Amino acid sequence: MNIISVANDKGGVGKTTTVLNIGAGLAKVGKKVLLIDTDPQAHLSSWLKFVPDNKPTANDLLYQAISGVKPNYTDFIRRNEKENIDYIPCTDVMRGTMAILTVMAANGSNLNINGGNLNILSSVFHDKFFEQYDYLLFDCPPNLDLLVANILSCCNDLIIPVQAEPLAYEGVSKMLGIMQQVRQTNNLKQYLLGMLITMYEKNTVVSQEVEKALISSYGDLVFSTVIPKRTEVKQSPAMKRSSIRKKSSDAGQAYMDIVHQIIERCE
Repeated sequence: MNIISVANDKGGVGKTTTVLNIGAGLAKVGKKVLLIDTDPQAHLSSWLKFVPDNKPTANDLLYQAISGVKPNYTDFIRRNEKENIDYIPCTDVMRGTMAILTVMAANGSNLNINGGNLNILSSVFHDKFFEQYDYLLFDCPPNLDLLVANILSCCNDLIIPVQAEPLAYEGVSKMLGIMQQVRQTNNLKQYLLGMLITMYEKNTVVSQEVEKALISSYGDLVFSTVIPKRTEVKQSPAMKRSSIRKKSSDAGQAYMDIVHQIIERCE
């Protein structure tokens, strides 16, 4: 089982788009996939056509884990048949659960980054129940808080989406810094699956310079395929479908290429 977090402390870099398309692409090649939405904005859940119901969500799962309650994991799983993937949705109630985590850390519960005991989510997603999946992908909130630290601790690998613009590039070092704290090591290569350049405009100097800077700094940790900036990608949340499902989409084809690179790096 490969547990992957998709994270960047900067919003608007294509994080949720990346989670959905990689998940859909992995499912397309026969992998069993579970997506976990932990962003209180719940864009991934909306994209997957989640309608609030009486079943528990990621908010409840985290709260039960904090409380030491053994969840019935089956209750949390929803299914999107069109994309052929399972998912655990999120709602804005997650903000309150994140606040509880912060208070616990402030009160010395040893759940902080420096305490080195970020095992709330590890105790959940390393349960045998989740071994039925080939890939678990976390859509992280766009910040570097204690929830994200717990997710990074839980996961085997990290993908950092980097929008092809200077501010997004500068944010990469912050993401690596928090990963270094969580893993308590300077050797991050074993935990970093790759950096994915998104919203790339091949005819602009800015995109080209960001790509050169990333490759110069991080070498083969940068995926060899970039995701082009396309209107249909921006509109896909409203259409409730991944770019993978649109045969004529060059962005979808780029994501499929990334999927094959992920499989090669993971397996």
